[in-house]
Amino acid sequence: VIPSSPLRRRGGPALALSLAALATGCGTGEETAFAVRAQAQETRPMTCQDIKNGWPEAPDGDYTLYVSGDASAPWTVYCHGMAGTPAEFLTLARTEAGANFSQYTAGGASPGTTVRTAFTRLRINPTTLKVDTANQTFATSTGSLRHSPDMVTSMSYGVAMSCNRTLSQGNIDLRGTPFVVPAGQLVPWGGSMAGTGATYSEMEQVVSLAGGGYCGFVGLPGIVNPYNQNGGQLQLQYRLGDRPATCQDIKTAHPEAQDGDQTLFFNRDPLKPWTAYCRDMATTPLEYLSLVRTGDGFNYSQYTAGGNSPGTDVRTTYTRLRINPITLRVETADQTFSTSAGSLLHVNKQPVTSMPYAAAMGCSRTGLANIDLRGTPFAVGAGQLSRGGINSEPGSFTFSENNQVAQLRGYGGCGWVAPVGSFNPTNQNGVSMLLVYAVPQ
Repeated sequence: VIPSSPLRRRGGPALALSLAALATGCGTGEETAFAVRAQAQETRPMTCQDIKNGWPEAPDGDYTLYVSGDASAPWTVYCHGMAGTPAEFLTLARTEAGANFSQYTAGGASPGTTVRTAFTRLRINPTTLKVDTANQTFATSTGSLRHSPDMVTSMSYGVAMSCNRTLSQGNIDLRGTPFVVPAGQLVPWGGSMAGTGATYSEMEQVVSLAGGGYCGFVGLPGIVNPYNQNGGQLQLQYRLGDRPATCQDIKTAHPEAQDGDQTLFFNRDPLKPWTAYCRDMATTPLEYLSLVRTGDGFNYSQYTAGGNSPGTDVRTTYTRLRINPITLRVETADQTFSTSAGSLLHVNKQPVTSMPYAAAMGCSRTGLANIDLRGTPFAVGAGQLSRGGINSEPGSFTFSENNQVAQLRGYGGCGWVAPVGSFNPTNQNGVSMLLVYAVPQ
């Protein structure tokens, strides 16, 4: 996952850091300050120390690094210990029960209760891409047993072990990251009847471990008794290839993917990531852009009642927009993620109970609307809004924040301000509106 609010590149690789190295959740002031510092950088960040060098006060959090400084190989790192010596961790997307765990099954020569350690982040060397399997900074363990003469209370990553002549289980699941586990690293080891080994699936992103015996395990070769903090180095590999441009791409690669947020890349460009909400993944996926600025006064359309249209003001407020990820055109008529209030009769005839996105309308009254795309990498394309209707000249639309924000005022008898080509933009009568990938400076 790439942060959804990177800054605009300002000419060449020296400015890639300004695009990538933003902690999730930082405010506009911090982004601007960091962008200035980033201009001094000559390479894309490869380590958390690079982030700290460009932004000494950077807090612990998620950032984007680039493998070997390659613009086509970004990945999301969790930088830990930024106030001192930064350390890189790979956040695991799959943290449900059974996804990323190691286990020593109790019984036989190892009495006690089964020891299981579940991991949510892995300590990774960003240069070699090797995981320190002994690091348990972001792990939780349960159980306790005796492996004479030691007490075992935790397990290193990528291990399945037992001493009761049965097979224990373990699992590695790197789906949701750009990394894979090259085959051949995890093998039966130690003791007798050490187990069946490792089964790879999902294009080497998932490894199911079955190991045990008396006393044996499946894990990294050469590591004796891989419990507590006794681990080794697990080599990962960055998986190159086409980056997903649509939710269908996500579904094709991961048929089990559910509705939710996914990182897509406009034109499959690694420097143009954005966060899409993928809906209807079980059937025909649809892409929606989640709006960061929501609530009263943000991202709404309004038909102001009065004049020739009696009733109460009709206001529709949006939290997500249906967007075509290839053309970046928003379907303003889609109200799947919106709420509406009010009811009126347009020219005292047509019932109106909702409004398409980006539409302000009134009949001898001033209709209002707001577009606010801040917090996303998109802005409204040039020439997308216009006035329409009878005597609509008093209507207006004003852009700010690098065309990410627009205030609309529609007036006439009846008149409106809405996307070009609109006619009586009420209910689900909306036309598409072009956005552009233009991260604010």
